Amino acid sequence: MFAQRSRRLAPTLGLALTCTLATACGGSLVSTDQEMQIGQSVDQQVVQEYNVLVPDDPVALWANQLVSHLAQSSTQFRNPAEFGGYKVRVLIDNQNVNAMAAPGGYLYITSGLIMAADSCSEIAGVVGHELAHITERHSAQSIERSLAAEQIAQLLLPEGLARNAGQVFWNLIVSNRFSRDAEREADSIALRIAHDAGYNPYGLSSFFRKLIAMQGGGGRVPTFLSSHPASEERIAAVDAEIQQRYGNVQPAAASNECIGTSMSLAQVQQRLRAGNLRVVAAPPELIRQLQQLTRDRAHTARGHLAPAAAAHAH
Repeated sequence: MFAQRSRRLAPTLGLALTCTLATACGGSLVSTDQEMQIGQSVDQQVVQEYNVLVPDDPVALWANQLVSHLAQSSTQFRNPAEFGGYKVRVLIDNQNVNAMAAPGGYLYITSGLIMAADSCSEIAGVVGHELAHITERHSAQSIERSLAAEQIAQLLLPEGLARNAGQVFWNLIVSNRFSRDAEREADSIALRIAHDAGYNPYGLSSFFRKLIAMQGGGGRVPTFLSSHPASEERIAAVDAEIQQRYGNVQPAAASNECIGTSMSLAQVQQRLRAGNLRVVAAPPELIRQLQQLTRDRAHTARGHLAPAAAAHAH
């Protein structure tokens, strides 16, 4: 999905992605504290595998400012203080237009999404959609539906998460699609978050139209579209709800600009194009793995060259 440093296959642990116990299909199996633990383990996995901006990079600061302003409007649905606030990461991958949320308030935005946007209201709509997945616990509920109670217990140990839990949960999050009801709910909450934060609520449907146009143009299918399928029917539903809630609003031009941020969208996009960015350093263990992989490849290459050199000697 995102620009990866190194992608390893997740251990299956014999996980049947079905709800096999009646008790696992009902109420909440994952507490708020466990949501935060899951999110932290997923975040560690993301930082290891993807190119992530350091928190004090100007683009990362801009993203946090943008989300912080939207977060004030999200409190009507769930108080962010409940899960320690939103934790925002910018992933450097201009080829992927995507955003994703993990339990516990973790939010990931790709540089490709930022570059594809024509206005901050479009980004606010998409980010509001992801915030809604967090406020309504959609990822946590997806995990509850995907794993049996016994399997969740094996990953959420009393002393903390199992060692490989981050990989398991991350792979579940990126592979599972939310239901249509969850997507509709997230759309509805997103436009309200954006509107109440002062943004043009049509930003979400505008970005959906852009994604469909990108797909229809024969180019690469946006990753956000693959995990959040858009359609003309869905766009019409979003526009209809906006008209129902707010009437035939004619948003001011200012409602498309970034609110509460130190840079404009154009300035952020310019920094991304220039490539003057600071990325979180890969962990020592991952660096050693990559170095060993390089040595193994070099050794293999020398092995292939040796017979050829001997043939030339004759």
